[in-house]
Amino acid sequence: MKGKLRGDEGFMLIEVLVGLAILSIALIAALRAISLAADTQLAVSQRTMALWSADNALNDVRMKKVWPEIGTNTFSCPQATLLLVCQRKVSPMPNPNFRRVEVTVFLGSQANSTNINGPRLAWLVTVTPNLNAGAL
Repeated sequence: MKGKLRGDEGFMLIEVLVGLAILSIALIAALRAISLAADTQLAVSQRTMALWSADNALNDVRMKKVWPEIGTNTFSCPQATLLLVCQRKVSPMPNPNFRRVEVTVFLGSQANSTNINGPRLAWLVTVTPNLNAGAL
């Protein structure tokens, strides 16, 4: 009587290794997808807060009811724990009774509250009338 060949019983080492390789690739892909989703959420949160800061800066110009001077100024405009830097640029319009106000918001730095070192997160533009000249 001949002995049985044991090759058909169980898995071979190479089959187990191939299975582990496939499983590890799938897990790495899942972790990458989770990481990208977290990065996207952070970017959306930063841009939302930057838009709030830009809107606040434009509303500040409207609420003061003072004719803004032509030029550019940079100031800190933080939201929650996010350090942001706003840059307000006032430029003339073809009609002298109106001025264009542009607010750009950048990511700030810890070292200097008015140092622009990050990407542009928001940009809003409005036109403001000279209320003292009877533009409206």
